[in-house]
Amino acid sequence: MKRPAGVTVLAIVLFVLGAFSLLWSAALFGVGGLSSLFGGLIGADQVAAFGTSTAWSGFLTLITGVVQIVVGFGLLGVKSWAWWLALVGVGLNILQGVFGIFSGGTWGVICGSIGLIIPILVLIYLLTPGIRKVFSV
Repeated sequence: MKRPAGVTVLAIVLFVLGAFSLLWSAALFGVGGLSSLFGGLIGADQVAAFGTSTAWSGFLTLITGVVQIVVGFGLLGVKSWAWWLALVGVGLNILQGVFGIFSGGTWGVICGSIGLIIPILVLIYLLTPGIRKVFSV
């Protein structure tokens, strides 16, 4: 069965997001490493703690970027595991948006609500019978 154009677009979007995630993780690692180093050298425990938490964020962002790129390749190859992984990723994005709504006051509600639009549309797209059939799920 031929790959739908929407799946190709979704794969390309995942490649771009994955590349940005990799770049962002490199920045987080750099800031985190420098903060930990200088915070430890000058005895500023808060700066060192910030550096450690920032480095962990960089690690999680690195994993996210790699997964996004892998899922993009899987979607291009119309692999059923890629459909499942994309579904999990979109679900996590939706949860993140919902948490943003409830944890950030007015700004969190606005950003969280806007941040939910695309993941919900992608979820609906992935769950349509035609797309499920293409991925044999």
